[in-house]
Amino acid sequence: MANYPGSNSLINAQRGAESVAGDRQRMALDNLLRRELHVGDPTDPAQIAQALSERYQNDARAQAIDGEARGLPFLRTQSLRPVDITTPTATNLDLDQSRADVNLDLQELITANLSKDIRPELEGWRTVINRSIDEGVSAASFGMDPNKRDIAFAMRRQLGEYARLSRMIGALTPAMNRSFRGLAQSIDEVCAVMLVLMGESMANVGFAGGRFLLQAPYSELQSRRDAVLNALRRVDGASARGMNNDAWPRGMRAYRHMSTVLEAKGQGDLRSLLSEGEIARTMDELIHNAGGGSSTGMRTLGATSWAPLNRLNRFVNTTLRQISPTSPELATLHEAMKLFIEGFHPAGGFRLLRVARPAVLNYGLYGPASVSGAEMRLIDLVNHRGMLARHLDCLTLCTCDDKTVLAQIVLDKMLHEVDRAIDFYCTGDIDLGLPEVRAAACSHMLDFLIDVPWPLVPPAPVPPVDPDRPLCPTRPDYLDVFTVPNPSRTVLDIKDELTAIRKLLRPIDGAAGWKTAPATYVAYLKSNQNWPNADYSNLLFAQVLYDELHQQRETDRRWRPVVEQMTSRCLPIERIFGSAGCLETIVTRALLFIYDEAVAAPVKAKSTLPETLIPRDGDESLEVIAGHVGAIVPKI
Repeated sequence: MANYPGSNSLINAQRGAESVAGDRQRMALDNLLRRELHVGDPTDPAQIAQALSERYQNDARAQAIDGEARGLPFLRTQSLRPVDITTPTATNLDLDQSRADVNLDLQELITANLSKDIRPELEGWRTVINRSIDEGVSAASFGMDPNKRDIAFAMRRQLGEYARLSRMIGALTPAMNRSFRGLAQSIDEVCAVMLVLMGESMANVGFAGGRFLLQAPYSELQSRRDAVLNALRRVDGASARGMNNDAWPRGMRAYRHMSTVLEAKGQGDLRSLLSEGEIARTMDELIHNAGGGSSTGMRTLGATSWAPLNRLNRFVNTTLRQISPTSPELATLHEAMKLFIEGFHPAGGFRLLRVARPAVLNYGLYGPASVSGAEMRLIDLVNHRGMLARHLDCLTLCTCDDKTVLAQIVLDKMLHEVDRAIDFYCTGDIDLGLPEVRAAACSHMLDFLIDVPWPLVPPAPVPPVDPDRPLCPTRPDYLDVFTVPNPSRTVLDIKDELTAIRKLLRPIDGAAGWKTAPATYVAYLKSNQNWPNADYSNLLFAQVLYDELHQQRETDRRWRPVVEQMTSRCLPIERIFGSAGCLETIVTRALLFIYDEAVAAPVKAKSTLPETLIPRDGDESLEVIAGHVGAIVPKI
C-alpha cells in the first residue's frame, strides 16, 4: 500500500483511539465486577466463581448446579408451599373507606339538581381527583424513595387545593354548602391516609431507629458516579488520546497542577483520588453501603458515610478555584463530584414515623433518642388541625350573612395553610430550619386574625415613598365575627384553635416546645441575615417568609376564574379576590409586617417574575460588535 503524507500519523491515531476505547471498556467491566461481586481481582476465575456462588446461593438453578457437582440429579421437583392470605391492615381499610367517601360525594354533587349547570366541571373534578389519589397512594407506598416521597407530597397538596376550592364554592353556594364541605372532608381523609402510608412504608421495611434518608434516589447514584468518572477522564486526557489536538489541553494542564496544589495544601493523601480506580472504589463503597435504599443500608450509611464523604469534600474544597487559568474540564469534575456528594446528604422525612405510628411505640422501638420538640409540635399540629376543621364546618351552617361567609373563606384558607405547614414539618429535621420557617409564614397571617389590631384608616405613606412596599389595607369587616360582644361557642373554639396553632408554628411568648427563643426569632427577622446552614447560605431569613406569602397570594389570584365559573356569585367577586378582598388583605397585611420588620436588610418585593434572558446567537453578536467597531474606527 502506498504511503501518503500523513497516512502513518492517521493510522497511529486510529490505533491509539482503539486502544484507549479498549482500555476504558476493560476498566468499566472490572469496576462492574468489583462493585457487584465484591472481588479483589476481577481476572481471577476462582474469585469470580466463588462470588457468583454466594450471590445466587438461594437460586434454584444454582442449587441444582451445586447438587450436580455432588452427584445429585440436576432437575428436582420443588414442593409448592401454601400461599399466605394477606390480611388487610387498618390503614388499608381506612384508605378504602376514604376513597369510597370521595366517590360517593362526587356522585352526589354530579347528580344533584342544583348543580346541573356545573356538571361538566364536576365530572372533570372527578377524573382529576381520582387520578391524583391513585398517583399519590402509589407513591406513598414507597416512602423510602425521595422521588416517590416528593410525588406523594405533590399529590397531597393538589388534593388539598381541591378541598379548599370545594369549601369556597360551598360557602358561596349556600344551598349546596353541606355537600361541597362533605367532599372536602372526604378529600382530607385521603390526604391524611397518604401521610400514614408514607410513614408506614418506612416502618414496614424496618426503618425504626434510623434518621438518615438519601437526598437522591438510589437508582440515580450510579449515574452520578459514572458522571464523575467521565469528567475525570476528560481532565487526565484519557478521552482525548488518539484524537486531534485542535483544542488547548486545559484539562491536562489542570491535572498536572493538581498534584502540586494538593501537596502545597497539606492534602497529599488526596492525590490517590486522581486515579480512576481509587475514586471508583470510594464511590462504589458508598453505593454498596446504601444497600439498595433499604432500611439497613440507610442506617449503615448514617454511621459510615462520613469518612468517604469527608475525603471527597476535602478534595473538592482544596482544588476548587486553585488552578489558573480556569479549566472547563476541571469545573465539570468539581460539579460532578458535588452532585454525587449531595446525593448522600441526609434528607428530612423521618418525622413521618411520628405521624404514622402510635405514640405508645415511640419508646424503644423507634430509636433510643427522645421525641424532639419539633416532633411534638408536629403531633400537636395534626391534632389541632383536625379540631379546627370540625369547628369550621359549623360556622356557616349556623349563620350565613356576608361577613360570616367572608370569614369562612379566610378561615378555610388558614386550614389549607396549616396542611402545608404539616407537610413542611414532615420534611424538616431541626428545631427551626428552612421547612419550619416556611411553615411559620402562616402564623404571621394568624396574628392579624386573632391578635394584632388593624388601622381603621390606612396611614398615609411617609416620604420618600417606597414603590415596592405593600400598601396597608383597611380593616376588613369580616373581622367583626371575632369581635362581637357575645360570640358564639363555635367562634370561641375557632379562636382557641388558631391561638394554639400559632404557638406551634412560631416561637412567641407563652409557646412551649421550642429550643429557639422568641427574641432569637425576632432578631433573625429584623436582621434578615443569611441562612446559617451552608446548603442555603444564599437565602435570607425574612426573604423566605416574604416569598412564601407572596407565592400564596399569587396562587389565590389564579383561582378567580374558576370560582367565577362555578358559583352563582351571591357575593361580588371583588370582595374575595379584589385589591380590598378578604383573601388579598390578609396576605398583604402579613407581607407589610415582614417588609417593615426587616430593617437591616430590606426584602425584595416580587411584583412580576423576570423573563428568562436568552443570549444572542454567536454570528449575531459578531455582527453587532463589527457594527460598533465600524462606527468608532474612522474609515481610511
